[in-house]
Amino acid sequence: MSTTLTGLAALTRAFLLQTIRSKTALFWNLAFPLLFLFGFAIIFGGSDPQRVSYLVPGLLTITMISASFFGVSLSMVTLRETGVYRRFRATPVPATSVVSAHAVAALFNLALSIALQMAAAKMFFRISVSGSWLDLVLGILLSGFAFVPLGLIVGSVARDSGTAPAITNLLFFPMMFLSGATFPFFMLPGWLQTIARFLPATYVVEVLQGIMVRGESLAQMSGPVFVLALSGALAFGLNGLLFRWESTEPIRKERLVIAVATLSLVYGTTFFLLPRFKIAASPDRSPSLQTDEDRALLLTHFAYVDENGELVRNARMLIRGDRIVRIFEEGESPDTSGATVHDLEGGYLIPGLIDSHVHLGGSAGGNVSIVEFGKDRMIHDLQAYLGVGVTSFVSLTDDLDDLLSLREAVLRGEMRAPRPFFSGPALTAPGGHPAARFERVPGLAERLTRQVATAAEAEAAVRALARRHVHLIKLVLEEGDASFQKLPRLSEEALRAAVKTAHEMGLKTTVHVQTDAHARLAIEAGADGLEHVPVDLSDATIALMVRRGVTLTPTLAVAEGMKNVATGAPIEDSLAQRWVLPEILQSLKSPASRIQAARQADAFVQQMRRRFEDRVKRTAAAYRQGVRIIAGSDAGNPATFHGVGLIRELELFAQRVGMKPRDIFLSATRYPADRLDQPDLGRITEGALADLVVLKANPLQDPGAYRQVSRVYFAGQLLQRDALLTAPPGPWQPRIAF
Repeated sequence: MSTTLTGLAALTRAFLLQTIRSKTALFWNLAFPLLFLFGFAIIFGGSDPQRVSYLVPGLLTITMISASFFGVSLSMVTLRETGVYRRFRATPVPATSVVSAHAVAALFNLALSIALQMAAAKMFFRISVSGSWLDLVLGILLSGFAFVPLGLIVGSVARDSGTAPAITNLLFFPMMFLSGATFPFFMLPGWLQTIARFLPATYVVEVLQGIMVRGESLAQMSGPVFVLALSGALAFGLNGLLFRWESTEPIRKERLVIAVATLSLVYGTTFFLLPRFKIAASPDRSPSLQTDEDRALLLTHFAYVDENGELVRNARMLIRGDRIVRIFEEGESPDTSGATVHDLEGGYLIPGLIDSHVHLGGSAGGNVSIVEFGKDRMIHDLQAYLGVGVTSFVSLTDDLDDLLSLREAVLRGEMRAPRPFFSGPALTAPGGHPAARFERVPGLAERLTRQVATAAEAEAAVRALARRHVHLIKLVLEEGDASFQKLPRLSEEALRAAVKTAHEMGLKTTVHVQTDAHARLAIEAGADGLEHVPVDLSDATIALMVRRGVTLTPTLAVAEGMKNVATGAPIEDSLAQRWVLPEILQSLKSPASRIQAARQADAFVQQMRRRFEDRVKRTAAAYRQGVRIIAGSDAGNPATFHGVGLIRELELFAQRVGMKPRDIFLSATRYPADRLDQPDLGRITEGALADLVVLKANPLQDPGAYRQVSRVYFAGQLLQRDALLTAPPGPWQPRIAF
């Protein structure tokens, strides 16, 4: 081992001395990158610190590409042709030592070159680094680790000094021009951005720009970081298979095929698994929703629905930053100088809607398409919520870490998404619903549920969730379908302990119930709300709900969605056609879907029909007796689409339940905000958050008005609805999607 290390050190020293003694190498390694920096900074950056800071990650990437493909590969070919490798071989020196020495020397030269560029950029153009300098150093080293082995591969397989430049240029120019290193990535057409996902240089630009421009840490860019680390490790290992001592040695084509296939597999896999690149966001079209307290907006010529569900006509409203600061009475003429005026053209203004029961991790499809499990799908659905006017949602039984990070990104104004409220994992019995459904994915049940058997376990689970700052606690009382699978049910002891502890911690509770008996047990245990309406919900239990002030979230949309899928009803909803990914709609019709298989059983089809009708009837009974109804779609389940599902829920309240328009409005605005203890949401009052939706029709007269959205304001800013699905939304990425 000591001999190998001695040989490695000697070779590294020799290669470094070769660089230092070569004026040509010094020019291309050190002088030329500096000239490149000054040229780009002056011509394209206008010497503006912010613009130059945006350019520097690309310039550093070009340095890495050129140093790896031109510096390393051409040096290797030259040493092979001049017989230097032949003398090394006679020593004997192992091929791994030669390759490693080239890598170490190249990384040293690369680090020196980049250090000089950064020093010059800091000194002459006053650039700033938004993120950590330590992260930047590590990111540069990681990027070099990924690229230098690629240059070594080219140097190993290039036949001679005649073919080496051709191979190098074939790789160099696509990586330079398509990765965002030379031209801003957001300016490239979509099809070129797609091709760029297969290029390692794009991942380097993503990482370096993330640290320098977006202020992200390496941990926040775990996907690109992992790709670079993996490709570098694999490429370095493959060099041992491809290295040639003599120019006359044949190129091992089968090994070259293995190398190309291995690296293609890495980037091909990440193409499907990793979300879109954040460098696709234009610096002039920032997704940030960071509010400016001095920014004033005056809305005119509209009517609005107040927090009591009454229509107020001929209104004007002043928004400053992200808040409603004044609502002017008719005839009042206050000073609003300096405010930007938006004429709402006679529209009807309502607070942003709140969907009180969603599963962001669920695709609403048949779970057969790779798109359904990708991160881009979840981000798309966040935009769909905003597009239909849902500016907040309550996620029940989703990944807690993902939602915590989403909440922080939205609060910081870094992510264009509805305001997320959540319970985190649901409390259920060991092996109970829904843990039993998640067992086919290792670790999923542990992430999305807390399985408790005793009062002590339930209390500990609630306290742990409270420390993670969840908004409410969800518990599950369900025993499954006896004809399919009987499941353990949360014990009464654990249920009561969980409810009691949640209330002690200042948290409300809501309980997923399957039967009337479950509903009564939950109410008697002190639960604040029920999720889903049992098909056998009795009038006596409804009366108890009224006396105790227990809310009901019926989730009729999911019952209708399951019925429609079971009966094969076509999806003709115009909102779904606009806001739902086509792959989701197709997957519902796929023969590979478990739902399509279940359709073959007539008993299943009839059960879904009866369940929907029975739930409609019991919801109507609960409403007539005075139960407070809260609107939640259960989006994420088959054919219950994110965003669109809530609009359908409100329509079912009108068409099938017979709810009054005022109560429908309150079920998706003030009532859910009150349950979440959010007095600045779900209402249009002075001091409330300016999450607002403009409708073309009066929702207190026309239940279809919720489909007629003309504008959406979030945190006081007008969203460009037509660009929601195409404009980059911000840096947040879910860790996992289901």
